[in-house]
Amino acid sequence: MNKKIVVSDLDGTLLNQKSEVSKFSKEVIRKFIQNGGKFYIATGRAYPDAKRITNELGIEVPIITANGAVINNEKGEEIYRNDLSKEISDVVLGVDYLRISDDIHMNIYSANKWYVEDPIRRVNPFEEEPHYRFEVLKRNEIEKISITKFFFIGHHKDLLKLERVVLDKLEDKINIAFTDPECLEIFDIEVTKANAIKKLSVLEQFDIKDVVAFGDGFNDYEMLQSVGKGYVMGNAHYKLKEALPRNEVIENNNEDGVAKKIVEIFG
Repeated sequence: MNKKIVVSDLDGTLLNQKSEVSKFSKEVIRKFIQNGGKFYIATGRAYPDAKRITNELGIEVPIITANGAVINNEKGEEIYRNDLSKEISDVVLGVDYLRISDDIHMNIYSANKWYVEDPIRRVNPFEEEPHYRFEVLKRNEIEKISITKFFFIGHHKDLLKLERVVLDKLEDKINIAFTDPECLEIFDIEVTKANAIKKLSVLEQFDIKDVVAFGDGFNDYEMLQSVGKGYVMGNAHYKLKEALPRNEVIENNNEDGVAKKIVEIFG
């Protein structure tokens, strides 16, 4: 490929099981940028959490966060945001998810902050990190804020039931995806990583068809389909691999799959 443009997801993709970027991956990414490559992050995480990781990488680049709902430029300035409408947020908040299972835990991103109404999380699919912590808000306070996305954590079988309930109410008004079998996320219908990359491509002056992208979750589906070359991580859920049969599956996130493929493609 003539252009050197890479977009990578974080959890389950660039980050290993300890939620870290390996020394090898750091070296590859820095060298890639030094040699003229453009490297971007597209993650479900909130901006402060993603920015911490790029700081550890020692790079200053635009970052796509909240699954494409927010974009910050390399200076940290917010250049795009698409929160859920109040109407849709109220419908989601009106769903009695605890009636489905009291193991389900509701989480919210708003203005780059992480909020919960109950601090007790009974299912935990993610490595605990001390760097970015939730704040507890009462329901009446949550109802007043602008919500970027919801993410519900719980057992997959329970989240499938919740997904059906939400879709019955809002099917053509939201984008809903499993970023992990135990994490169901809800965001605006126009919010995808693919759409965010298209917006960023105008500002950064590149063609999305020149992009090489890496991901492991269903929130990466549109991105992996729309770019010039999309790679699915070996650790991705089998249903994502089945949904993207034309996309090459590479080594998993604990084996530096992203970095190794960057070296293979770009040297």
